[in-house]
Amino acid sequence: MLARLLGDLDPAEYCVISAREPVAGDAFSRSLPGRHYQVPHEIFTNRGHRYGLSFIRESINFLLGVRARARRIAEIVKSEKCNAIVACSGDLEDLPAAWLASRRAKVPFFAYYFDYYSHQFVAPEKRMLARLVEPRFIRRTAGIITTNEILTDDLRSRYGVDSTVLHLPCDVDEYERLVSGCAEDDANTQEVSIVYTGAIYDAHFDAFRNLLRAIETLKGKKITVHIYAAQDPRELAANGIDGPVVLHNHRPNSEMPCVQRRADILFLALAFNSPYPAIVRTAAPSKLAEYLASGRPILCHAPRDSFISWYFRKHECGVVVDEDDPARLAKGIELILSDAQLCQRLIANAYERARTDFNIAASRAAFFQLLGLTDSSVSV
Repeated sequence: MLARLLGDLDPAEYCVISAREPVAGDAFSRSLPGRHYQVPHEIFTNRGHRYGLSFIRESINFLLGVRARARRIAEIVKSEKCNAIVACSGDLEDLPAAWLASRRAKVPFFAYYFDYYSHQFVAPEKRMLARLVEPRFIRRTAGIITTNEILTDDLRSRYGVDSTVLHLPCDVDEYERLVSGCAEDDANTQEVSIVYTGAIYDAHFDAFRNLLRAIETLKGKKITVHIYAAQDPRELAANGIDGPVVLHNHRPNSEMPCVQRRADILFLALAFNSPYPAIVRTAAPSKLAEYLASGRPILCHAPRDSFISWYFRKHECGVVVDEDDPARLAKGIELILSDAQLCQRLIANAYERARTDFNIAASRAAFFQLLGLTDSSVSV
């Protein structure tokens, strides 16, 4: 996503700071060509596993880690003469360390919420620490960016802060060019293919179990679920995802337009029962824009209060089944397969949303406007 926002900039105008090693020549995602720096990711103490001391151990590691990372970020920002710091939700230390670094370097700090920071960690110690520090930095930002309206409303309700919504963008023109180069599919036309592209974990499992149960009830139709993900099939099977399922190896992003274009139905799903309901409610999958631009009907199966269910209901750009009910999901599949006129209307609406809400040029303009910069003056 950052590559889509910054990818056309002169690499001399920004730098990338991460706790992870940059991946050269990554075939599955577009890398940023700007200068990369790695900041420390250290474990300062391993003591405190007994007598319920794990929170104290995690707190010590967290505080020392934030301090070390902030010091290094500030050094980089000063040496690069950056005008601003934009920090993304990711590691537990990233947002608080970037905020602390911005105070040391005396530059504005912008928080980019790809996920809900205080809810995204499963480990209870990490989740508690995130909830303790989030109020300290979120009310002291120069600006907050979120990926959807539901997360924006949550942050406003909880902290009284406003944020700018930047839907995760997609270059629709590039997507159309890739789709136009797709070879014809020679697969059996009698088979209905339901396609899902992306990782599956406990934020998705029960939605996929519902899908497979729904397929079992649709007699007389040969329906196969095609999953494109770098996953262990044993993990999926252990969570009840087996049967008429074909698991494909992870493919480069450049192949996804053709994969999605050949689907009879694109499946967009989130779990109804997961360890992190707040993440499910505020999640905006990066595949959303691609699905909307694909020209294929979308089946959205997610809780009623989730962003994706809200978005598809509001804009009528897919069939929404927002109940934890395989029978209702089966009816949704039947509706798509039986009503061509409805599908054409939903596809047209979806394409319009891709052009309007996920326009990459508009997202770039809004991003730089928030930073108070122009493309020619940016240094982040």
